[in-house]
Amino acid sequence: MGRSIERTSIELVARHIGDPVIRLRFLQSVMPPSTGARAGAWRGFLHYLLLAIVPLTLIAAFLVVRAAARVPAPEAWKPPNGLSRSVCSPVLPEVWMVEKGAGEEVFSNGLHIDTRFAVSNHPRSYLAFPLSGPSGSRAVRCSVPAGIVFHTTESLQIPFEARQNRALQRIGESLLEYVGRRCAYHYLIDRFGRVFRVVAEQDAANHAGYSVWADDHWRYLNLNESFLGVSFEARTEEGQSDARLSPAQVRSAAMLTELLRGRYRIPVTNCVTHLQVSVNPDNMCVGYHTDWASGFPFEQVGLPDNYSLALPSVVTFGFVCDPTVREAAGPRLLRAIELAEAAFEQRAAAAGMRLPAYRKTAQREYRTLLAYVKKEQHEARDGSAGDSGQSNRPASGP
Repeated sequence: MGRSIERTSIELVARHIGDPVIRLRFLQSVMPPSTGARAGAWRGFLHYLLLAIVPLTLIAAFLVVRAAARVPAPEAWKPPNGLSRSVCSPVLPEVWMVEKGAGEEVFSNGLHIDTRFAVSNHPRSYLAFPLSGPSGSRAVRCSVPAGIVFHTTESLQIPFEARQNRALQRIGESLLEYVGRRCAYHYLIDRFGRVFRVVAEQDAANHAGYSVWADDHWRYLNLNESFLGVSFEARTEEGQSDARLSPAQVRSAAMLTELLRGRYRIPVTNCVTHLQVSVNPDNMCVGYHTDWASGFPFEQVGLPDNYSLALPSVVTFGFVCDPTVREAAGPRLLRAIELAEAAFEQRAAAAGMRLPAYRKTAQREYRTLLAYVKKEQHEARDGSAGDSGQSNRPASGP
C-alpha cells in the first residue's frame, strides 16, 4: 500500500516537470533497482520535488493574479446630491491660450474672447477676513480674484429671431459701449454667445457694490475688488425657473467659467449670482440687487447648485431678507435663505444670547469691517496703505 502511494506521488510530480531530461533524471533517481539505494533515492526525490514545486508555485501565483484581475473593482465613489464627478472634483480644469491675435484670444477648450473693447480700471487690491474672529488686524491683502459673480444686464430684450438680427447687433454694440464706459463687468456674454472682455482681469470692476460672501476660510466684503464680474445680456423676472438664455450663451459661460476657475484656482462655492452677494448696509437687508434671484443654469455651466448655499451675509453678519427678496427668489434660493436664518439662530443660542441682541452684535461687526475696508481702499489708492501682509490670494486657511 505504501509503495503504491509512493509511486502515485512520484508520477504526479513527474507529470508537472516540463523538461524531459529533468523528468527522466527524476524518475531514475526516485525509482532505483535495489533496496539499498532507497535512502539516496529519497534524497533525489526531495531534490527534484523542490525543482517541481517552484515553477508550480509561480504558475499558481500567475493564475491567482489573472483571476483577481477579472474581479470587478469596488463601486466607484458617487458624489452626493446626484452631482457629476466633474462638478464635485477638486481638480481644477486646465485651459491654455492657443492663439492670441489682434483683438481676439483663442483657448484650448474652444473659448474665443473678443478683446477689442477692453478698458482699464484701478488695479485689484482687497482684504480677506478670516471666518473666525472680528479683528481686522488678521486680514490679508490680496490681488488675485477669489471668485466669480454672475449678473444680467437687465437691458432691452427683443425677440431672438433671424429677422431681428440687425437690431440685435445694434443693441448689443450699444450695450457694450455703455458697460465699458462704466467699467461695469470683466466680461459680457451677448445674446449670440460672443464673449467680450470689458475690464482687464487684473483690475477691479464696478459690478457688485456693497456685497458679502464667504467660503470655508475667508469673508469678503465689497466684491468689486475680490471677485470677477461676468454678465449676460439678459433680463430676469421674479421667481423665474428657467435661465432664458440662448444655448450659445450657456455654452460660452461654461467655457469662460472653466478658464477663469483654472487660471485663478477659484473654488466652485465662490461662483455665485448677484442676489446671493448683494446687500444694503442702510437697512441691513440682503438683495439690494436681484438679478439672477433664480433661474441661473449652474449645472449647465459646470457648477453645483450654489443656490443651495446658505447666504453668508445672513449667517455671519445678521442681515435679514425682506418680502421683496422673498418674492424675487425662486424655491431653491428660498430654502437657502431659510437655512441661513436657522443657522444664525443656532449661533445665537450657542453664544447664549437672545436673537435680537446677537443680531445687533453681528451687524455691528459688519459695520466695523466695512469701515475698515473703506479706509484701507482709500489709503491703498492714495499709495499710503500700511503693510497688512500682501498676498496674491488667501491661503487655504486663516
